[in-house]
Amino acid sequence: MKATNSRQFSSVAARTLKVVGIILILSALLDCIVLSLPGEISDMSNRGWQLAAATQIVDRGIIPLMGIALLMTGFWVDSSSGVSIERRNVWVDLRFWALLISSFLGLIYLLLVPVHLNNTRLELKDNLAQVEKEAGQAETQLEGQIKSEQFKAQVEQLKSQRRSQIGALLQDNGKLQEALKSPDVPKELKAVLQESKNDPKALDKFLEQQAQELPNQARNEIRTRKQQKEKELRTRSRNSSLQTGINSLLLAIGYITVGWTGLRSMGILRFGHRKN
Repeated sequence: MKATNSRQFSSVAARTLKVVGIILILSALLDCIVLSLPGEISDMSNRGWQLAAATQIVDRGIIPLMGIALLMTGFWVDSSSGVSIERRNVWVDLRFWALLISSFLGLIYLLLVPVHLNNTRLELKDNLAQVEKEAGQAETQLEGQIKSEQFKAQVEQLKSQRRSQIGALLQDNGKLQEALKSPDVPKELKAVLQESKNDPKALDKFLEQQAQELPNQARNEIRTRKQQKEKELRTRSRNSSLQTGINSLLLAIGYITVGWTGLRSMGILRFGHRKN
């Protein structure tokens, strides 16, 4: 009685593993196909679509492999429990199709590695060129603004505001001493505040020097933003290449190993054997 119950349980377990495995394989493949479909046929040549599709396919790549593993485990449970597996034509054997799909997916993921790495490299090159172009346009626009009368008027207005602020500070000895002791006040400004007591022209020289440095400061800000964008783009490109590329390679190894080993064990593939 116990042996009968054990066989019945094994049969149910094997059937469950097979059903779950088939569902995982089909649902994952359908999911990858639907999510990677382009909006238009012409989008397939778009590098952005290719990168997104590759990422989505790799992110879901482990699910069909799990389904194949469950399906093969179901057949193994049948075999180990003493249930005889009928010898069918290879074309109607679920194991054959699962292993064939595994081999096919392995080749797909293997091809995705160089394709994705090349697309990532080209995408980074285009993005860096765009950043370079935008920075050049910003600098050209800045040079035009610097030569304009409006910019000169803004500089004079800024000088007047700072002259009034520093002048008010010089007239209040308490606030002046507090500013000289504060770590937040720049050393250059502290030196000007001290010199202004004996040399009234020191403040004008300081303000004029700051006004002359404004264009360089604006140029440096443009270049700093450019460097930050380039760094972000390189980091994003490197992470995408490593994550998607390595995962795709690992999936390719897994699928090919499972597929080819299984097909060989079924006698469909024979490596290293010659017919006498």
